[in-house]
Amino acid sequence: MPHVFASSFADKADVAAFKKAKAKGMTDQEAFKFGDNGVGFTGLDCTDEAIPFIALPREDWMERFGSKAKASRQPVMVTINGKTVTCIIGDTMPSRKNIKNGCGIDLAPGAQKAFGLTPPFKVSAEWKWPAICVC
Repeated sequence: MPHVFASSFADKADVAAFKKAKAKGMTDQEAFKFGDNGVGFTGLDCTDEAIPFIALPREDWMERFGSKAKASRQPVMVTINGKTVTCIIGDTMPSRKNIKNGCGIDLAPGAQKAFGLTPPFKVSAEWKWPAICVC
């Protein structure tokens, strides 16, 4: 079970910062330096607070599933402060070597809510694949 730090993404402030950058005429690539649009790597709306979406580094989901299509919506067991929640892959993180905040998992609003976390945060977490995957 990987021991990592978890951070927030696609929360209201993150999406607002992205929209503000876009309103200034920035491209999506430029705006992503300021925030997140809330749309996951396969088109899922990761801002839905009813669904505990997470993002993992590309290497993690590629090793397990081999493609974005197969990784999308797969369950991941996440534990923070002794509480375990079955989360869903909704987005991807950069490759591990390009992660600047030292985190190994990102939590979207639904996962943030499930753990009672208020962004921004950086907390210790563990995650693992469930015993049975939906491959």
